[in-house]
Amino acid sequence: MTRLFGAELVKLRTVRSTWGFLLVALLFAGLIAAGNIGGTAADDRLDPELQYKIVLDTTLPASILAILIGILLVTNEFRHGTIARTLLATPRRWKFVAIKLLVGGFTGAVLMTVMLGAVLVTASIWLGIIDVPIAPGQLADGAWRALLVVAVAGLFGAAIGGAVHSQVGALVGALLWMFVLEPICWVVLGLLDLDGVSEYLPAAALGSAVDSTSGAPLSWGSAVLVACAWAGLASAVALFRTGRRDIT
Repeated sequence: MTRLFGAELVKLRTVRSTWGFLLVALLFAGLIAAGNIGGTAADDRLDPELQYKIVLDTTLPASILAILIGILLVTNEFRHGTIARTLLATPRRWKFVAIKLLVGGFTGAVLMTVMLGAVLVTASIWLGIIDVPIAPGQLADGAWRALLVVAVAGLFGAAIGGAVHSQVGALVGALLWMFVLEPICWVVLGLLDLDGVSEYLPAAALGSAVDSTSGAPLSWGSAVLVACAWAGLASAVALFRTGRRDIT
């Protein structure tokens, strides 16, 4: 398993899209940190809670990027025809799926770590200029929450890729669901007085897990559990579909 894990990391490192995602992640992190500090009143910048908010606000774009990377991690095998050779090296398909899921979660955590570094650098420079001290406790509290959520998002993305196999279908479907179809479901459920149900849909649960305010529909722990449940369901579908697919 260790060799397979290392081989997957080599694949990621040698694909140009990985570095493109990393660059986008760094830009998002810097802009979000700068925007939060610059858009906050001078007195409010002294509140350590601002630094916790900056970290969690960075988690949403990180989660979306982690889902997309996770999808590519699996679907690249099918798109570029390397799946046959990969399965020759890893004949047990459950192991193939398990490694992809593990690497997806690991990649999400690494992506978030890089973004946290960019946030820390940006915040340290800006807050240092205006003589506001860094609050390590708030940053650490936001950081471990962010790392866990984005790792789940990366695993979820790999599970989606393993369940769909088509790269275009998985990418377009995931984005369409998050930004179009699920919001429509929220509206329909609201009209039916079933607002509580919408909180348990995947994008809503992920949104609650990365919400920096206290008014999120679900508590942080509940949102993470719901997101994990959706990731587990997608992983089960990925195991079933990949195990039955004819690879020729």
